[in-house]
Amino acid sequence: MKKVVFRLSSLASLLSMALLVGVTTNVTAQNLPVEQLTGGHSVKVDPADRVYVMDAVFMHLTDSRFNQFDRNTGKFLGMIPTSFNGFAQVSKDGKNVYVATTYYERVTRGKRTDVIEVWDNSTLSFVKEIELPPKRAGALNYNGMFRQTNDGQFLLLQNATPAASVSVVDIQKGAFASEVTSTAGCWSTIPLPGTPRSFSTICGDGALLTINLDKDGKVLSQNRSQPMFSVKDDPVFITPGLLSDRMVFVSFYGNVYTAKPSADGMSFEPSWSLLDQADRAQNWVPGGYNLLAVEPKSERLYIFMHPEGKEGSHKNPAVELWVYDLKSKKRVARIPGLDALSMDIIPGKKPQLLTLDGGNAHIYDISAPEPKLVRTIEGVSESALQIMGWSGSGNG
Repeated sequence: MKKVVFRLSSLASLLSMALLVGVTTNVTAQNLPVEQLTGGHSVKVDPADRVYVMDAVFMHLTDSRFNQFDRNTGKFLGMIPTSFNGFAQVSKDGKNVYVATTYYERVTRGKRTDVIEVWDNSTLSFVKEIELPPKRAGALNYNGMFRQTNDGQFLLLQNATPAASVSVVDIQKGAFASEVTSTAGCWSTIPLPGTPRSFSTICGDGALLTINLDKDGKVLSQNRSQPMFSVKDDPVFITPGLLSDRMVFVSFYGNVYTAKPSADGMSFEPSWSLLDQADRAQNWVPGGYNLLAVEPKSERLYIFMHPEGKEGSHKNPAVELWVYDLKSKKRVARIPGLDALSMDIIPGKKPQLLTLDGGNAHIYDISAPEPKLVRTIEGVSESALQIMGWSGSGNG
């Protein structure tokens, strides 16, 4: 199978390449009987040994899907349909996949219905659905659009009407719990480290709004911090790397902001830069979609970078992958980025980094400071911007 590698400087170029990458994907799928694509069979590979790729399929968004692969062999295991540009998450226990999606009565027009679907992750078969207010954000697959609270009881779904709000779904009761409207003017959902059912969101003035939910999924309390960053001068990417007690954000210009929640609110560590003098001379900046992650045990930050950064290049693919020790705030490695756009980390005794270039997945051993490429899975999607692993604690 011919490897497909491409460089993307804009969403338009990503769309133009989708058909080419789709050739590789189709070759993979055509070798399998229909019942092995979705439902009707048992997936023997443990959820922790799978790579999950949320494939938006840009050229026909009503046919998006959640593809699964064996990360040890690269074998395609099957897929779950996610309809119109759906979002997906693997449950905390690995038994189910949750899909947030939208249906129109006539496929592309007519009455709109938004739902959370529950799929069995061992058979890739549909279980049930929970109907929601039709407000789900029609966004790309950023990690912050659809998350789980840390206790696994609630799903958090970003809405846009275009007013921003968050739908809270009680997955245990199988019911819509509430709509959080106090997040107006704020964007993304970030499960708050060290809490069972609290989340933060980034607001338009650079502050973080924290929402604490009660046992029924209603707002129990909320707290708005002082601004963490300058929206005008140093905007941050919406999805941070998460440690057990901190959130690590990176700005468009390569500055690091660390937020630490406490009973008294949110405190911020002094910001620092990823760049040295030589980096600034070449104008290195971060770029990508889900472009950074933190491995919690080693406390290393992984981030995609490219030189000659300019206004609007914040979604450019990775020319290099940089690694930082968060304790010393020093760069410990830099390797070729393979034009990757998104990443995720599977922590553990032998942690791995997953990266995605839009059509191919790359798996790295990150037990040492310098990542070692151990496998490339070709043709994992037609056009994808989100890759996930599962560690038993609800990655993604």
